Amino acid sequence: MIFAEKVLALRRRNGWSQEELAEKAGVSRQSISKWESAASIPDIDRILVLARVFGVSTDYLLKDEMEDVEFTREDDAPGEHRVSLAEANNFLRDKRAQARQIARGVFLCILSPAVLIFLGGLTEPNPYLILSDGAAAGAGMGVLFVLVAIAVATFILSGMRMRRYAHLDGGSFDLEYGVEGMVRERAAAYERPFALRMAAGVTLCILSALPLIVAGVLGAPEYALPMLVALLLILAGAGVYLLVDGCVVKGSFDRLLREGDFTAAALENERRNERLGGVYWPVVVAAYLLWSFLSGGWHYTWVIWPAAALLFAALSAALNWRR
Repeated sequence: MIFAEKVLALRRRNGWSQEELAEKAGVSRQSISKWESAASIPDIDRILVLARVFGVSTDYLLKDEMEDVEFTREDDAPGEHRVSLAEANNFLRDKRAQARQIARGVFLCILSPAVLIFLGGLTEPNPYLILSDGAAAGAGMGVLFVLVAIAVATFILSGMRMRRYAHLDGGSFDLEYGVEGMVRERAAAYERPFALRMAAGVTLCILSALPLIVAGVLGAPEYALPMLVALLLILAGAGVYLLVDGCVVKGSFDRLLREGDFTAAALENERRNERLGGVYWPVVVAAYLLWSFLSGGWHYTWVIWPAAALLFAALSAALNWRR
């Protein structure tokens, strides 16, 4: 078996496309195609990279007479991926960018009904700025759907950005020499920023209801309450933004180190929660819209979201506990 046949066989054994192998080896897809068709042979540096990617010896790749795969370690599985220093750095960089995208999308979802609720405060019985109910509802609903659409697009784009790291989701990978030390060093440096984000996020979420509580105690006019509810959503959204951003970034370190929420058992729980959430949250959205349209009480139907979040947490805990 010649070099070209071995590269083709090893790639297929691992279930990789030419694009995936090219990314792991740091070359173009055209280079992989030329190697597999025997149109060209890589230099020695690339052969060393291919040996590490496939987990085989360089002798196996270079010697035509060797037909049996010779793995570099006895415990290497044919499909196990080895994460290089470059890939780990790229993963951490892209995960940080994804954290901002996800946090932004969640913030927009929380903020989406705020304009509708605020405009509701400008209708009757507001004695100063009066809008018709139809104008307020139309403008508010338009903004709501635009913000939700932007949030959904953000979630989709962030997911597509990380598709090339799907092989890290199951935890069946190994870190090359020196990678673990780098990840632990960067994780240690992030501990203080993470703690500050968590503290600020939780504080904002707790204080978000304070203006509404104070207004109720002081007997604020009824038309002011929807505006204060809109302020509550803005403050709570900012707090959740910080929480989501911090947790996603910290999770990137834990995923590479397979610690915390990324042990094998925790990953299995996460997959169950994702399946539950795929059914649960669309039902909650449908219930929220149906209740709001039928009652017209957009200024109070928002309470379905914290209640739904608590119920989801309880269902997830019950599902994982029974396992």
